Amino acid sequence: MTPHGDLTAKLAEMISPYWKDRGFKVLHDHGIAPSKENIGKIVSTLHKEYKNGDELSQLDIAFVNQDTNQIAILLEIEETTDKPKTFLGDIFGVLFGEYIFFKRKALFIKANTLLVVVGVNRTNHDVRNKGIQKQVNRAKANLGTRNARIRKVVVKTFANEQKLIEQLPLLLESLINRKL
Repeated sequence: MTPHGDLTAKLAEMISPYWKDRGFKVLHDHGIAPSKENIGKIVSTLHKEYKNGDELSQLDIAFVNQDTNQIAILLEIEETTDKPKTFLGDIFGVLFGEYIFFKRKALFIKANTLLVVVGVNRTNHDVRNKGIQKQVNRAKANLGTRNARIRKVVVKTFANEQKLIEQLPLLLESLINRKL
């Protein structure tokens, strides 16, 4: 098991060149060089002029259009668990918000924005995850918040870190191409 955040940083750095070639910035909250322009806090907030206490959640990675700051995918990686309580906290911490910021600069939800929450567990919880995903996608229609305009929430568990590293880029590619 890698220290918290190392897996996220590794994934972000690994997939950044591919996404950059497609016109996206890959913003992430973990890494060894905090001054790097694509590393910083990605937060869901209640207020446009927010204080730290107004943050509902922090996300790991955002795939953002380089020109418009429109979000294609918000990604939360639970490196050590796939517990439903944790996933639901991640999901609703985003959906209950009105704004998404990176380094206090606004990012924009669009009609095709996706929220992807992944975890690591040896046991395949595919049926449970699909149930959570189905219920969340139903519930978000009734929230009325700006962030609830996210098109779809996806929940997935990988058997181990190596599988996550190998398979997550393929999942994201499928999602962005609307194959899932």
